[in-house]
Amino acid sequence: MSPVNAFPFSASPQPTRIHANRMTCEPTETSLADLKTTDFARLKRGDTLEILESDFPECLITRKCKMVNCEIREHIYAKYWTHKFHAMVFAEAMVRAVRRFISEGEPLSDPNIENEDEPHIFVSWSLLLPTTITGERLIWTVRDCWDSVWQRANNILEDSESVLVLGKDTGPGMRRLKTIAATLENSGHYVYIIKDQPDRLGESVIQKVLRYALLSRFVVIENTEPAGHLYEMPHVTKMAECITAVLQEKGKGSTWMFEDAYGKSKVWKKFTYTSKDLASVVTRAANWAHRELKNFADYQCNVLPWLKKK
Repeated sequence: MSPVNAFPFSASPQPTRIHANRMTCEPTETSLADLKTTDFARLKRGDTLEILESDFPECLITRKCKMVNCEIREHIYAKYWTHKFHAMVFAEAMVRAVRRFISEGEPLSDPNIENEDEPHIFVSWSLLLPTTITGERLIWTVRDCWDSVWQRANNILEDSESVLVLGKDTGPGMRRLKTIAATLENSGHYVYIIKDQPDRLGESVIQKVLRYALLSRFVVIENTEPAGHLYEMPHVTKMAECITAVLQEKGKGSTWMFEDAYGKSKVWKKFTYTSKDLASVVTRAANWAHRELKNFADYQCNVLPWLKKK
């Protein structure tokens, strides 16, 4: 099952922040059999249906205007956790997975971790669906949503959803890098800024950059002002062939030397921004990088015999 476009209601409006577990009314425990015959358009505002069945994610269902909010909750009991990754590490990956889906336009919101009692970790998020949905379709969608988040969390830990951010890392330049990093973090990525990473004795600066570049899914370079990234750029994009998004403030730039190179290579692309739209441009650049990664993976599966799909 592919986690991308996993849910059938991606055209729904961006989810609003709804906290079903904070409703004043006590939830009504409901079976899956009863849920199949529920008319969600008739569900009163403030009423909450609670699903607590063994073969189904724990779920709280409420109505918000013409939408149904499903708060999905995963209980990880660390004492009996058998996954190879630590329970809290996996919980954090689930939150990142939800954020990745949100950035891709899926109708999810409010990823959260509660860990009041150390062995018990609760991961929750909300899925917004139209009130016209049937009970059977809602059950299928909630189950598929839970499966997709779980699988995406596994993929994040196995294959990394990290990003290397390069650029001028002093003064206003570092503030720009931090803004870029925060935007990427909010969409579920783990971000490396080279200056913040520990040095290794015997390792050169370019070796350090390449080590983190090859650990990352893609690289983002802020190229408004000249800095050390001008030396790092050819190593990362040409030698290491990393997918690279170059961000540059409109009307500015560190050098003309790379301008014609963007037309020669598929692995890097320039994105211009203004001070007001930096976050949205970062999101657009990240989406481009993920599309390029997927396109190249599909190409490999078509041309390399040991990767061809049966």
